[in-house]
Amino acid sequence: MKKTIGMVLASAVAAAPLFAEEASAKEQSGPQFSVAGEVEFEANTHFKQVDPRDEVANNGSDKKWLHDYSSTFNLVFSVKFNEKWSAEAGISADDANSAPSFAYDGAFIQYQMNDNIAIKAGDFTYSEGAFRYYDYDDPGDAAVGMTERNIRGIELNAYGLVLGAGWGTDDDDCIDVYSESGEELGCKSYDVHVAYELALGSHTIRPFVNYQSYQQESANRLRAGVTANLVFGEAVNVQVAYGLLSDIVKEDEPKMSHAFAIEPEFNLGKLNVKGTAFYAYKADEKDVPTEIEVPEYMFAYVEPSFAVNDQFTVGVQGEYHTMSTNKDDELAQVFVGPKAYFNPMENLSVEGYVRACIPVGDDYKKDSGSAYAGQDDVYFGAGATVGFTF
Repeated sequence: MKKTIGMVLASAVAAAPLFAEEASAKEQSGPQFSVAGEVEFEANTHFKQVDPRDEVANNGSDKKWLHDYSSTFNLVFSVKFNEKWSAEAGISADDANSAPSFAYDGAFIQYQMNDNIAIKAGDFTYSEGAFRYYDYDDPGDAAVGMTERNIRGIELNAYGLVLGAGWGTDDDDCIDVYSESGEELGCKSYDVHVAYELALGSHTIRPFVNYQSYQQESANRLRAGVTANLVFGEAVNVQVAYGLLSDIVKEDEPKMSHAFAIEPEFNLGKLNVKGTAFYAYKADEKDVPTEIEVPEYMFAYVEPSFAVNDQFTVGVQGEYHTMSTNKDDELAQVFVGPKAYFNPMENLSVEGYVRACIPVGDDYKKDSGSAYAGQDDVYFGAGATVGFTF
């Protein structure tokens, strides 16, 4: 929900009944300012835990409780100067603790040529193939096609086409190769992003291509793919995503990788069933594959839920995770447990879960010789998330 405030400094005139109509006209013609935001905070606890995705190996400790937090607060400030010109700026606080610090999140100006064409200049964030799956639904951390890339440049929006070009602004965006002289390559990229939103009735299909050049011949990244959202009446909808990932495009290594995901949802009155199946086709580690942008090469998730009433829903989650991007690792785990959803009003939600986590991979056995040997005990987790928007 947005609150719009007219930025007019004619309060003295507006206070006089004689000039009320004139003040009203000025207020409508002046710049309009709005603020929108979202807040989310969560806490999780585990009795023991082994999670190779985050290099956590505490399952061998007796009676050891672990907990973690995460907090997010995003604010977007919008100004509409007139029918053609507008601008946005954002700040955000997002970190794995209970008190993240705010930082500048970018800004841009926009010129709206007509209903179908707009030109922007400033800061832009691109990501493609975002998951519906709850644990990977932040495209800053995971995505089928491409996690978030930030640039400062220009963008054209025209009839569903998005064309952006500029300089990469991510401080940690470096490519892991060396130049012919043996010097490590820099971390400054030039980026181009192209996507097209094709609407076919109630379905949407979005192909994309993203290219990053790091200013040397062998230093580049290519991401391409497509995301389709298919709607079949009110009962069934499916998201299908594909991503092609290639680093150092002209060289034999790293090898190209491919990622696939299908995420169906069935709405059958009070019963809802949703799921995700993800798989990444990668070359063997000895052949040096391009790393995917998900912390494991395969996982599956299903959750049937039942709406008790308009505000309260209960479900059961079942999940299978490989817990590694390396196909040679045997680190699979199974998660299972109940989850509850409470939505007292449209912009406020509360979620809570309890689950058992069962290591089933051979690398957890005592004699496996892996870094997680002897970590095969069942462990338990619980947590809650609160979110609201305004």
